Amino acid sequence: MTVAVLASAVLLTAARADDAVADYTIKRAFVDGTYGQVHVRIARPTGEATQTPLVLFHASPFSSDYFLPFIAEMATDRVVVAMDTPGYGDSDRPPAPPSIAEYAASAAKALKALGFDGEDDGVVDVLGYHTGALIAAELALREPALVRRLALLGIPYLVGDERREAYAQYVKPETLAEDGSHLSDKWEFATYAMSVGVSLERAQEHFNDMMQCHPRCWWSYHGVFSYESEDRLAQVRQPVLLISYDGSLSEETKAARGVIKNAEHVHIDGVTRGAFDVAAEEIAQATRAFLDKP
Repeated sequence: MTVAVLASAVLLTAARADDAVADYTIKRAFVDGTYGQVHVRIARPTGEATQTPLVLFHASPFSSDYFLPFIAEMATDRVVVAMDTPGYGDSDRPPAPPSIAEYAASAAKALKALGFDGEDDGVVDVLGYHTGALIAAELALREPALVRRLALLGIPYLVGDERREAYAQYVKPETLAEDGSHLSDKWEFATYAMSVGVSLERAQEHFNDMMQCHPRCWWSYHGVFSYESEDRLAQVRQPVLLISYDGSLSEETKAARGVIKNAEHVHIDGVTRGAFDVAAEEIAQATRAFLDKP
């Protein structure tokens, strides 16, 4: 399909390490969302796009940059659109912490601005990770004609007291200190996956993402930990692939299978952190096998 963009930045040509010729390109663009401009990365194969376009929703407090290794795996035969959640990356910030439904409404508006209207060739598959998993699921509920299939990883599926306790723990203002000491925990978080092979340069890029949303990186947690996932996920009717690994939210992702009507589950062994940096190929293989079924 033809994807319209309102503005574009630098064209990036990329290739996997073992390729002699680039097999996809990325353009960055801004389109209108609910809260102003939404920043997106649009990757296209250099050859024919033979598969349904794939839309990616990232974890907080990161941005679409988080998916770059995964985009390299998936954009060889389909258009891949990765958007920054409002208030993260380069997307405009909302005036107050949104709900998951409001994030999904902004995503729907941005996708329609890109030409994805849910008709004919305007249908998409979606993948969401952590916060993005809930946004992806809510988008599927809000726009059932638009979303064909979903792949969800690291679902923050919390209910009852567990969800209320998480809200109390995570939904609170972040501190600022003149000496910059408030940034030490951010750096520790950004470098957490270096022990499993994530490079220092890549850790710095994740830290940069946190600097863009700081001190409001917690805003999306309001949406996550007020989202009645046991009710909303049970209403999803599209085919769903749940992907877990040995790290965070593995058990929560498996538990979500009990409420999603049409779900399959794949577990990736040996991955504990930095999943989209160290296991992009494995995640892509599972995702591709599911999305490309007849």
